[in-house]
Amino acid sequence: MDKEKKRSLSEVAADYVREQILQGKLAQREKLVENDIAVTLGMSRGPVRDALKQLMYEGFLDYETNKGYSVTMLSPKDAYEIFFLRGNLENLALERCGGRLLSDSIFLMEDAVLAMKEAVSEDDMGKIIQYDEIFHKQILLSGQMERLTSLWETLSPLNGAMFYTIKQINGYVSEEQVDLDQEDIAAQAGRRGNNYLEHKWLLEILQRGNLEQSRSAINTHYIANGERIYRIGMKMKNQELFYHV
Repeated sequence: MDKEKKRSLSEVAADYVREQILQGKLAQREKLVENDIAVTLGMSRGPVRDALKQLMYEGFLDYETNKGYSVTMLSPKDAYEIFFLRGNLENLALERCGGRLLSDSIFLMEDAVLAMKEAVSEDDMGKIIQYDEIFHKQILLSGQMERLTSLWETLSPLNGAMFYTIKQINGYVSEEQVDLDQEDIAAQAGRRGNNYLEHKWLLEILQRGNLEQSRSAINTHYIANGERIYRIGMKMKNQELFYHV
Protein backbone atom coordinates (compact mmCIF):
# COMPACT_ATOMS: atom_id res chain seq x y z
CA MET A 1 0.00 0.00 0.00
CA ASP A 2 2.80 2.41 0.94
CA LYS A 3 4.64 1.54 -2.26
CA GLU A 4 1.51 2.21 -4.36
CA LYS A 5 0.96 5.53 -2.58
CA LYS A 6 4.56 6.57 -3.19
CA ARG A 7 4.27 5.64 -6.88
CA SER A 8 1.12 7.71 -7.23
CA LEU A 9 2.70 10.72 -5.53
CA SER A 10 5.68 10.43 -7.86
CA GLU A 11 3.33 10.48 -10.84
CA VAL A 12 1.56 13.55 -9.47
CA ALA A 13 4.90 15.32 -9.07
CA ALA A 14 6.09 14.25 -12.53
CA ASP A 15 2.85 15.44 -14.14
CA TYR A 16 3.12 18.78 -12.35
CA VAL A 17 6.72 19.49 -13.37
CA ARG A 18 6.17 18.21 -16.92
CA GLU A 19 3.20 20.53 -17.40
CA GLN A 20 5.14 23.46 -15.95
CA ILE A 21 7.80 22.87 -18.60
CA LEU A 22 5.40 22.32 -21.51
CA GLN A 23 3.36 25.39 -20.61
CA GLY A 24 6.51 27.52 -20.57
CA LYS A 25 6.32 28.26 -16.84
CA LEU A 26 9.77 26.74 -16.37
CA ALA A 27 12.38 28.03 -18.79
CA GLN A 28 15.07 25.94 -20.45
CA ARG A 29 18.13 25.61 -18.17
CA GLU A 30 16.09 26.74 -15.15
CA LYS A 31 17.18 24.96 -11.96
CA LEU A 32 14.62 22.86 -10.06
CA VAL A 33 14.65 22.64 -6.26
CA GLU A 34 13.23 19.43 -4.78
CA ASN A 35 12.11 21.07 -1.55
CA ASP A 36 10.25 23.88 -3.33
CA ILE A 37 8.31 21.39 -5.46
CA ALA A 38 7.56 19.22 -2.42
CA VAL A 39 6.20 22.21 -0.47
CA THR A 40 4.09 23.35 -3.44
CA LEU A 41 2.55 19.88 -3.81
CA GLY A 42 2.28 19.15 -0.09
CA MET A 43 4.38 15.99 -0.16
CA SER A 44 7.78 14.77 1.02
CA ARG A 45 10.92 15.09 -1.08
CA GLY A 46 11.13 11.33 -1.80
CA PRO A 47 8.37 11.18 -4.43
CA VAL A 48 9.63 14.44 -5.95
CA ARG A 49 13.12 12.96 -6.26
CA ASP A 50 11.69 9.90 -8.04
CA ALA A 51 9.66 12.16 -10.33
CA LEU A 52 12.71 14.21 -11.33
CA LYS A 53 14.62 11.02 -12.17
CA GLN A 54 11.74 9.93 -14.41
CA LEU A 55 11.64 13.31 -16.14
CA MET A 56 15.39 13.12 -16.70
CA TYR A 57 14.84 9.77 -18.46
CA GLU A 58 12.07 11.33 -20.57
CA GLY A 59 14.49 14.06 -21.64
CA PHE A 60 12.85 17.00 -19.90
CA LEU A 61 15.62 17.47 -17.33
CA ASP A 62 19.41 17.38 -17.11
CA TYR A 63 21.34 16.47 -13.97
CA GLU A 64 24.77 17.68 -12.86
CA THR A 65 26.59 16.57 -9.72
CA ASN A 66 26.53 19.27 -7.02
CA LYS A 67 24.16 21.36 -9.16
CA GLY A 68 21.05 19.20 -9.33
CA TYR A 69 18.33 19.16 -11.96
CA SER A 70 17.62 21.79 -14.60
CA VAL A 71 15.28 22.00 -17.60
CA THR A 72 16.88 20.48 -20.70
CA MET A 73 18.06 22.87 -23.38
CA LEU A 74 17.63 21.80 -27.02
CA SER A 75 18.59 24.18 -29.81
CA PRO A 76 16.92 23.99 -33.26
CA LYS A 77 20.09 22.24 -34.48
CA ASP A 78 19.84 19.67 -31.65
CA ALA A 79 16.21 18.94 -32.53
CA TYR A 80 17.06 18.55 -36.22
CA GLU A 81 19.88 16.10 -35.44
CA ILE A 82 17.55 13.95 -33.30
CA PHE A 83 14.95 13.89 -36.08
CA PHE A 84 17.61 13.05 -38.67
CA LEU A 85 19.15 10.22 -36.64
CA ARG A 86 15.86 8.65 -35.55
CA GLY A 87 14.51 8.79 -39.09
CA ASN A 88 17.57 7.18 -40.63
CA LEU A 89 17.77 4.45 -37.99
CA GLU A 90 14.12 3.59 -38.57
CA ASN A 91 14.72 3.54 -42.33
CA LEU A 92 17.56 1.08 -41.79
CA ALA A 93 15.20 -1.16 -39.81
CA LEU A 94 12.64 -0.93 -42.63
CA GLU A 95 15.29 -1.99 -45.13
CA ARG A 96 16.19 -4.96 -42.95
CA CYS A 97 12.58 -6.20 -42.92
CA GLY A 98 11.83 -5.17 -46.51
CA GLY A 99 9.14 -2.79 -45.29
CA ARG A 100 7.11 -5.65 -43.81
CA LEU A 101 6.66 -5.10 -40.09
CA LEU A 102 6.13 -7.97 -37.66
CA SER A 103 2.44 -8.74 -37.07
CA ASP A 104 2.91 -8.33 -33.30
CA SER A 105 4.54 -4.95 -33.90
CA ILE A 106 1.63 -3.75 -36.03
CA PHE A 107 -0.79 -4.84 -33.30
CA LEU A 108 1.13 -2.84 -30.68
CA MET A 109 1.34 0.17 -32.99
CA GLU A 110 -2.43 0.09 -33.50
CA ASP A 111 -2.91 0.07 -29.72
CA ALA A 112 -0.42 2.94 -29.34
CA VAL A 113 -2.26 5.05 -31.93
CA LEU A 114 -5.61 4.50 -30.19
CA ALA A 115 -4.07 5.35 -26.82
CA MET A 116 -2.46 8.42 -28.37
CA LYS A 117 -5.88 9.58 -29.58
CA GLU A 118 -7.13 9.63 -25.99
CA ALA A 119 -3.92 11.28 -24.75
CA VAL A 120 -4.27 14.02 -27.38
CA SER A 121 -7.89 14.64 -26.38
CA GLU A 122 -6.73 15.01 -22.76
CA ASP A 123 -3.69 17.10 -23.79
CA ASP A 124 -1.54 14.68 -21.79
CA MET A 125 1.93 15.25 -23.23
CA GLY A 126 3.56 12.67 -20.96
CA LYS A 127 1.38 9.90 -22.36
CA ILE A 128 1.75 11.18 -25.92
CA ILE A 129 5.52 10.86 -25.57
CA GLN A 130 5.14 7.39 -24.03
CA TYR A 131 2.98 6.10 -26.89
CA ASP A 132 5.22 7.76 -29.48
CA GLU A 133 8.13 5.73 -28.09
CA ILE A 134 6.11 2.49 -28.18
CA PHE A 135 4.97 3.16 -31.75
CA HIS A 136 8.38 3.90 -33.23
CA LYS A 137 10.24 1.21 -31.31
CA GLN A 138 8.16 -1.42 -33.12
CA ILE A 139 9.76 -0.35 -36.40
CA LEU A 140 13.20 -1.04 -34.92
CA LEU A 141 12.12 -4.37 -33.46
CA SER A 142 10.81 -5.45 -36.87
CA GLY A 143 14.33 -4.95 -38.22
CA GLN A 144 15.47 -7.64 -35.75
CA MET A 145 18.91 -6.14 -35.13
CA GLU A 146 19.60 -5.65 -31.42
CA ARG A 147 22.43 -3.16 -31.87
CA LEU A 148 20.36 -1.05 -34.24
CA THR A 149 17.55 -0.94 -31.67
CA SER A 150 20.06 -0.08 -28.94
CA LEU A 151 21.42 2.82 -30.99
CA TRP A 152 17.89 4.16 -31.46
CA GLU A 153 17.20 3.82 -27.72
CA THR A 154 20.16 6.07 -26.87
CA LEU A 155 18.10 8.95 -28.32
CA SER A 156 15.03 8.17 -26.18
CA PRO A 157 16.10 10.29 -23.17
CA LEU A 158 15.95 13.37 -25.43
CA ASN A 159 12.43 12.70 -26.68
CA GLY A 160 10.70 14.82 -24.05
CA ALA A 161 12.89 17.83 -24.74
CA MET A 162 12.35 17.34 -28.48
CA PHE A 163 8.57 17.43 -27.99
CA TYR A 164 8.96 20.63 -25.97
CA THR A 165 10.95 22.23 -28.80
CA ILE A 166 8.30 21.18 -31.33
CA LYS A 167 5.56 22.58 -29.10
CA GLN A 168 7.36 25.94 -28.96
CA ILE A 169 7.79 26.08 -32.73
CA ASN A 170 4.28 24.89 -33.64
CA GLY A 171 2.86 27.51 -31.29
CA TYR A 172 4.94 30.19 -32.98
CA VAL A 173 3.84 29.07 -36.46
CA SER A 174 0.17 29.02 -35.40
CA GLU A 175 0.43 32.62 -34.24
CA GLU A 176 2.65 34.01 -36.99
CA GLN A 177 1.76 31.88 -40.06
CA VAL A 178 5.31 32.32 -41.30
CA ASP A 179 6.15 31.86 -44.98
CA LEU A 180 8.40 28.92 -44.14
CA ASP A 181 5.32 26.85 -43.35
CA GLN A 182 3.42 27.38 -46.60
CA GLU A 183 4.66 24.14 -48.16
CA ASP A 184 4.05 22.10 -45.01
CA ILE A 185 2.15 19.06 -46.34
CA ALA A 186 1.24 17.85 -42.86
CA ALA A 187 -0.29 21.23 -42.01
CA GLN A 188 -2.31 21.23 -45.23
CA ALA A 189 -3.60 17.75 -44.40
CA GLY A 190 -4.59 18.84 -40.89
CA ARG A 191 -2.01 16.59 -39.21
CA ARG A 192 0.43 19.25 -38.01
CA GLY A 193 0.33 19.52 -34.24
CA ASN A 194 -1.96 16.49 -33.85
CA ASN A 195 0.19 13.51 -32.87
CA TYR A 196 -2.73 11.10 -33.20
CA LEU A 197 -3.54 12.03 -36.80
CA GLU A 198 0.15 12.07 -37.76
CA HIS A 199 0.76 8.56 -36.41
CA LYS A 200 -2.55 7.24 -37.76
CA TRP A 201 -1.44 8.41 -41.23
CA LEU A 202 2.01 6.89 -40.75
CA LEU A 203 0.61 3.55 -39.57
CA GLU A 204 -1.73 3.30 -42.56
CA ILE A 205 1.27 3.54 -44.89
CA LEU A 206 3.49 1.19 -42.88
CA GLN A 207 0.74 -1.46 -42.86
CA ARG A 208 0.92 -1.68 -46.67
CA GLY A 209 4.31 -3.36 -46.44
CA ASN A 210 5.73 -1.31 -49.32
CA LEU A 211 9.34 -0.40 -48.56
CA GLU A 212 9.57 2.72 -50.73
CA GLN A 213 6.27 4.14 -49.49
CA SER A 214 7.26 3.42 -45.89
CA ARG A 215 10.66 5.07 -46.28
CA SER A 216 9.05 8.10 -47.90
CA ALA A 217 6.57 8.40 -45.01
CA ILE A 218 9.35 8.15 -42.42
CA ASN A 219 11.33 10.81 -44.28
CA THR A 220 8.30 13.11 -44.25
CA HIS A 221 7.59 12.39 -40.58
CA TYR A 222 11.16 12.87 -39.40
CA ILE A 223 13.63 14.38 -41.82
CA ALA A 224 11.45 16.89 -43.69
CA ASN A 225 9.82 17.85 -40.39
CA GLY A 226 13.25 18.17 -38.77
CA GLU A 227 14.36 20.55 -41.51
CA ARG A 228 11.18 22.57 -40.96
CA ILE A 229 11.80 22.70 -37.20
CA TYR A 230 15.36 23.85 -37.81
CA ARG A 231 14.42 26.62 -40.26
CA ILE A 232 11.61 28.01 -38.13
CA GLY A 233 13.61 27.55 -34.92
CA MET A 234 16.47 29.60 -36.38
CA LYS A 235 13.99 32.29 -37.42
CA MET A 236 12.71 32.37 -33.83
CA LYS A 237 16.27 32.47 -32.50
CA ASN A 238 17.08 35.44 -34.72
CA GLN A 239 14.03 37.21 -33.31
CA GLU A 240 15.15 36.25 -29.77
CA LEU A 241 12.05 34.08 -29.35
CA PHE A 242 14.12 30.94 -28.88
CA TYR A 243 16.59 30.28 -26.08
CA HIS A 244 20.18 30.57 -27.24
CA VAL A 245 22.74 27.81 -26.79
